[in-house]
Amino acid sequence: MAKLNEQSFRRELSSDKLNNLYVIYGDEKYLVRKYTDALISAAVGKEASEFDLYKFNSETPLESIFDAAEQLPMFTERKCVCVTDYNINSLSEGDYKQLEAFCSDIAPSTVLVFSMPTLMPDNKKKSSKLSKFITFSEKAGNTLELKKLDETALRGRIISWCEKRGCRIDRNNAYEIISCVGNDLNTLKNETDKLCAYADGGEITEEIIKKLCIRNTESNIYALSDCIAKNDFNAAYRQLDLLFEQNQPPEMILSILSSSFIDMYRMKAAAEAGKSINEVAEDFNYGRRSFLLKRAGTAAARYSKESLREIFEAILEADIKLKSTRADSRIVIEVLTAKLLLAVKRGGRV
Repeated sequence: MAKLNEQSFRRELSSDKLNNLYVIYGDEKYLVRKYTDALISAAVGKEASEFDLYKFNSETPLESIFDAAEQLPMFTERKCVCVTDYNINSLSEGDYKQLEAFCSDIAPSTVLVFSMPTLMPDNKKKSSKLSKFITFSEKAGNTLELKKLDETALRGRIISWCEKRGCRIDRNNAYEIISCVGNDLNTLKNETDKLCAYADGGEITEEIIKKLCIRNTESNIYALSDCIAKNDFNAAYRQLDLLFEQNQPPEMILSILSSSFIDMYRMKAAAEAGKSINEVAEDFNYGRRSFLLKRAGTAAARYSKESLREIFEAILEADIKLKSTRADSRIVIEVLTAKLLLAVKRGGRV
């Protein structure tokens, strides 16, 4: 009866000594699905009959879940009942107490799984029924929380996926994939599979990544800030055209663009104070998005703190125009881009 991590959970699956109650949840939904499937396979096999595997959703009455969990297995040693994204918070006090009572005495041949591939408990609300049920399940059974992976772990996954597909990729190019598509593990897996299919047993290079990877909106806007930092007028306006072709809201473009310069300012200040990336990430609660600071640190070398302050004034001016005038929003962003490019060219003065 415990709160498991990935390693202890895999060890439990391989030991074939399963508990009767599991709650699988967390930010990394790809892993929630992956380990839910792995648990079901460990409990009843990959091709379980409908008599030994029941799958329910949030619409299922508690009584139906209880009835299924009480039935004896027919063709395997165990019966598995998997309940997906069950809205425990919507239960009445009486029903919630009934759920806890049932889960305290589950049939020995039953593995009852509450999986949350989309539902996310609010860890700040310890009084919510879902949070209470997770705490209860740590004592009555096992829980597995799957948090977002940090950059090092993500790069390791990408390299491992490539090796399993017979391809090679170095750490820098694994990071390039993360920079391109973001840190969602499901998206990273799909993009890596696509790159491996193209490489066909060879090496995945930066050229291949830039050719095949589809940048998400945030990555495209960060790419715009990179073009500005490099003082590449043509590339910057091509990137801006792409964002408008995708019908990205000007407010979003401005917001993420300003965030990229805030990242640079923080890294500039950190360098002067002798602080590390990890310290900056912790001080400003970057969490699993700390990989953004690495790129910002490189770009920040092109600016002085004073120039970044002047750039913020230009961004503020554009923000006010977007919110308080009828000016053409595209022209506002294009003029801002020109000002930022000129700021780089002049050594920071807008």
